[in-house]
Amino acid sequence: MTNDTLYIQLMNSIKKKIMNGEYKVGDKIMSEREMAELYGINRLTVRKAIKCLRQEGYLKAIQGKGTFVEKIPDFQDKVELGGGDVSLSMSIRKGGLNSSRIVLSLKQIDACGELKNAFPDSPQVYELIRLSFINGKPYAVQESYFPCSYFKETDRYDFANNSLYDYMDLHGHYPVRLTSYLQIRDVPDNYAPTLEIKKGKKVFFFTYYGYDKEGHLVEYTLSYNKPEFTSFQFSTKRKI
Repeated sequence: MTNDTLYIQLMNSIKKKIMNGEYKVGDKIMSEREMAELYGINRLTVRKAIKCLRQEGYLKAIQGKGTFVEKIPDFQDKVELGGGDVSLSMSIRKGGLNSSRIVLSLKQIDACGELKNAFPDSPQVYELIRLSFINGKPYAVQESYFPCSYFKETDRYDFANNSLYDYMDLHGHYPVRLTSYLQIRDVPDNYAPTLEIKKGKKVFFFTYYGYDKEGHLVEYTLSYNKPEFTSFQFSTKRKI
């Protein structure tokens, strides 16, 4: 987890404390040093989070006294990722939002470069690209790759209205273990119009690796998620 992602998570954590009443308008929040020690992160990360919250108007710094709550954030439903769910549509519905999606592309391609490293025993892989919507608005583009050596008859399956993992389960390769990584990146130019955002805007970029019960990698997914609808969980360990 990078410092860039940590500061956003800290911002969300402080907002939640204000919204649930742990911090009230006018209350003084913890110092940068106290937050850094509590969460096991460096003070520069804490400082960046607090600075952004001041710029958004939720916090106010008073010289010589500290940082205080200025206003309560507006409530906004979020898709919470990183909590154990492997299905994006399920995560969206858990957030109290309406989920739908369309298939942008489905084809067989040669496994080259990163895909060849991921699936060394499968010369070809399926490339499935889907666009997910929240309440009718574009939310995430997901590029999913899975080996042709394990899966067949993709043309008979409705990937728009049914889960990729259900399809994998039908073939005996349900991903029982999922590893994910998160970065903050510029939205790819070719996906900016699809997601209805400006080129160069930052998005949450997730990389997922799904492994079946035999430990075989059966899914490699790249997901570009709009940040205004996304929150995520993380954990840190305090150094002793």
